[in-house]
Amino acid sequence: MDTNYQQVAWSCMNKYVGVTTTDGQSLDGFIAHVDQDYITLAVPTNEMVGHMSGMPANASTYRQFGFHPGFFPRRRFFPRRIPFRGITALFLLPFFI
Repeated sequence: MDTNYQQVAWSCMNKYVGVTTTDGQSLDGFIAHVDQDYITLAVPTNEMVGHMSGMPANASTYRQFGFHPGFFPRRRFFPRRIPFRGITALFLLPFFI
């Protein structure tokens, strides 16, 4: 049974999904883009977890305006491009805020 992952990816566009690849990796993220041969996931990072616990990372980031060192927002997602031929499973995951 051959699954058409391109149609599944289009129906799950902008939703939180899990992907298993042929090399054994398991990724989760939001589908950001689908084209003819690839799917692009926006994979969340853990970059801010160690720095933030509901408050700014340090006293220099308490300012709301201006460009003070440490003020620049960090990327919370990074794009990951995966070819359709390398996908073994694509499934929806629950996402709660």
